[in-house]
Amino acid sequence: MKRILFVFLFLLGATEATAQQGTCEMSMAGKYLDAGNVRAYIPNDGRLFRGHAGEYYEPGINFEAPKGIGANSIYAASLWVGGNIDDEFRAAGTRYGWAEFWAGPLDEAGNPPADCKPFDHIWEIRTADIDSFYTDGHISQNLQNWPWQLGAPVVDGDGDPTNYNLAGGDLPELLGDQRLWWIMNDRGNQHESTVSEPIGIEVHASAFAFNNPGPLGNFTFYEYEIINKNSKPLTDAYVSMFADVDLGDFSDDYVGSDSLLQYGYAYNSDNLDDGCGVGIIPPAVGFTFLPTIAGDADGIDNNFDGIVDEEGEMVGISSVLYNVEPYMIDRYKNVMEGRLEYGDTMYKGGRGYESWGFPSNLPLTPTRFAYSGDPVTGTFWSEFNVDDLGTPNDPYDRNLVTTMGQFDIASGEKKTIRLAIVWSQGTDHLHSVRLLKKDVTGVRNTGDALFTANLPERPQKRNAPINGFVLGFDQNFPNPFTESTTIRYSLPQDMQVRLTVFDMLGREVQTLVEQRQAAGTYNINFEAGNLPAGMYLARIELDYLQFTKRMTLMR
Repeated sequence: MKRILFVFLFLLGATEATAQQGTCEMSMAGKYLDAGNVRAYIPNDGRLFRGHAGEYYEPGINFEAPKGIGANSIYAASLWVGGNIDDEFRAAGTRYGWAEFWAGPLDEAGNPPADCKPFDHIWEIRTADIDSFYTDGHISQNLQNWPWQLGAPVVDGDGDPTNYNLAGGDLPELLGDQRLWWIMNDRGNQHESTVSEPIGIEVHASAFAFNNPGPLGNFTFYEYEIINKNSKPLTDAYVSMFADVDLGDFSDDYVGSDSLLQYGYAYNSDNLDDGCGVGIIPPAVGFTFLPTIAGDADGIDNNFDGIVDEEGEMVGISSVLYNVEPYMIDRYKNVMEGRLEYGDTMYKGGRGYESWGFPSNLPLTPTRFAYSGDPVTGTFWSEFNVDDLGTPNDPYDRNLVTTMGQFDIASGEKKTIRLAIVWSQGTDHLHSVRLLKKDVTGVRNTGDALFTANLPERPQKRNAPINGFVLGFDQNFPNPFTESTTIRYSLPQDMQVRLTVFDMLGREVQTLVEQRQAAGTYNINFEAGNLPAGMYLARIELDYLQFTKRMTLMR
């Protein structure tokens, strides 16, 4: 029995012992996410926005908002993943160069492809691809080339989850109105930024946006499915988003954080951006990880709401640090665990560094959330009030690291990480901060609905022929909506109409129409009132016909 146990343990450790680091070249693919009001360059090497010499990159266009303005709100960003294999902290990440993710999957032994180039691609699906397929049967290159074999998500239409059969009703899982998808791993070559051993993870990554004229069109969303292909668990893991936030002119920025609303953000120090394109109404931009991982009964307030190990607690944002420039694994570890890069504690006051002219009137209060005071009201500790006496910081270039953790990923397990980057522009630089808070709240309250497949209905379901005429039942507008939305339908003849709104549990919320109506077009307003954010169904019943549309309410 002991010998059998020894052999079992030996085989269990074989993947880690025999998995090889690859010799892949740097990934070069990239595409623009531009369905909404933002135009953001997405490379497939773990970084965001900062381009390389890839086919699609236009120099100077990193994260342009609104698109066409000629100014960036973010210069560069990067995904960091870190945690312990046994007692050794490992990480994959970078700030600008030396990316530590390479194109392609890992095999069952945890090895990268011998050649990563065939996987060096970002795949795309748009609403227009599906509309065209529904309308005239045209199969676009985006539809034809969807990499379902690599794990790109598919909405199953033929009852067989092991294939991708367009004729049978299968379709790519569209999120928003444009979804980019790519696959990468951290074993493709040497880690030259963190200077650590590879973790052994495969990442299925997505970026998506909504074509919406309202606030939703200003937001971009990111989903990372992290699969542990190491034979050993990844413990005490963290995921961070590093961002060099240049709001137009890089030299006049401030940063802040909100541990309760779970986001880090950047904003302009004054109401003029010195002519770098943003204009006289500087925006604010926020980074928030959405709750996707259940917290353990670990005695830690994982979501920083003041309650430890409550029922339903989810892992939240654990720290927001600023102006850190880690190099080598020990410094990445410090930052991801909520300390300054050399291991020092951050304190509330001044610049957060005890040795950097810390205000003499303040106690040393440890914190992991930089500038958590409200700059709008001037409360301590914001960059407008660093000493509780109203003294501001000198504005300058800022970077920001927003971290979510900690959690474990067992061998073979997958964890899903969701990030929203929220861009808000008000009537002045501080109104942008107030608006950002409202927008982040709306995104977080809406939650899973934003990450739900958004597939247009087939025309024959949307416009059913009746005696040679066509019934029209259009998507509500706007959608998603925050307070009210309009439901539009057209009747080809006199019909009995019942229009009802349901929640996703099938409970009736409100009956909007219940009467016989003459032929014509009708616009029915739906007021959300005090309904919680989420997905709702608008159902229209017409004589013997019935049609349903999904509506998304944001708060």
